[in-house]
Amino acid sequence: MFKKMMNTKLRLLKNQKGLTLVELLAVIVILGVVAAIAVPAIGGIINNSKVNADAQSVELLKDTAIRYLTDINPSGTSAGTSVTIGTLVTANYLKVAPVKQSGTNAGTAYATVTVAYTAATGWTATAAD
Repeated sequence: MFKKMMNTKLRLLKNQKGLTLVELLAVIVILGVVAAIAVPAIGGIINNSKVNADAQSVELLKDTAIRYLTDINPSGTSAGTSVTIGTLVTANYLKVAPVKQSGTNAGTAYATVTVAYTAATGWTATAAD
């Protein structure tokens, strides 16, 4: 009896040579559905990363321009001064000019930072896009 059951199991195992076409198509359909869901999600993550990188670049430029003007004129009499990014690079406050990652001007460098000083608020800066 035991020998007969083993022969039956061996025959069943020998007949299974690989995947059927239906099984293969089911796997391909499942992978297609997963890819259709994942690709747009990844695209959104990349775009959000570029927007965040631009925001951090603007903050870096503001900080750098304020440090530059504080170093060259600690009294703050240069209020309302525009500082070019080229000046910050030349004065070694930046290694290179940051490049915009997103938006209509993607791939172009930032141009200027306007810095103002008031006794009430201290130093403030805005970066021009």
